[in-house]
Amino acid sequence: MSQAYVGTAQRTFQQALIHLLESDYGLLGSRRILETLAEDAQKLADQFYPSPQHLSSGWMVFTGTRASGGKTHPGQRAGDHELVTLAWPVLLPEDVEYLAHHPDTASARQAWFQVRLARIIEHGLHHPQGPVLLTLADLAAMLGLTTVQVSQRLAEIRRTTGKPLPTKGYYFDQGMRPTHKEEIIALYESGLDEASIARQSEHAPESVGHYLRDYERVKLLLTHQTPLAQIGQLIDLQPNVIRVYAEMVSKYHPEIELA
Repeated sequence: MSQAYVGTAQRTFQQALIHLLESDYGLLGSRRILETLAEDAQKLADQFYPSPQHLSSGWMVFTGTRASGGKTHPGQRAGDHELVTLAWPVLLPEDVEYLAHHPDTASARQAWFQVRLARIIEHGLHHPQGPVLLTLADLAAMLGLTTVQVSQRLAEIRRTTGKPLPTKGYYFDQGMRPTHKEEIIALYESGLDEASIARQSEHAPESVGHYLRDYERVKLLLTHQTPLAQIGQLIDLQPNVIRVYAEMVSKYHPEIELA
């Protein structure tokens, strides 16, 4: 199972209620009891507040994370943050118009995705209930792209516009999460130096340097045909972290074959 989408799957009404009971009401105890209570509350909410039937074409109802609080701590669940459900402008009439009046080329598609990607992120940032943030996995699911493709497009938008366009990973500093690494490495592979990456991503320069050094170490060992199982032992990184870096090396440097 891809770990990139775990956080997206956890942002539910039930997780938000459990977080409310624990944080605002101090109701601490059996996790199973809290989960059962949340399930019952979900049934009542579904009964008394059925899903609305009136939503403009091309808008998607999706749950994001409010940009509040501080840095994410180890072991903290994605559902522990304050969740906000919004309607997001995913595919608007002007997007369809664009397709009708432009050739179906790679460059035209690239521009099409970039406009939609920036609009979705800025919608959450400037929403009255926000700022509301999405992860790379959220955006990938919305747009039908991979997380790597979203990361690459975000890097290009940031480079050309100077806008940070923060995702959830930027704000909450989810250091060891694969989605966060992908954002940093995508900026790096687009040609930016450490200082520019730190500035555009609003991330600590020392953390950016840490990610890039680990990435380069993994890339160097892969260049010498070192098996993945041995890399972790040589540079003291977890297997899942090695795997993520190896996938990014393959993406940006297909000439390097994995052993």
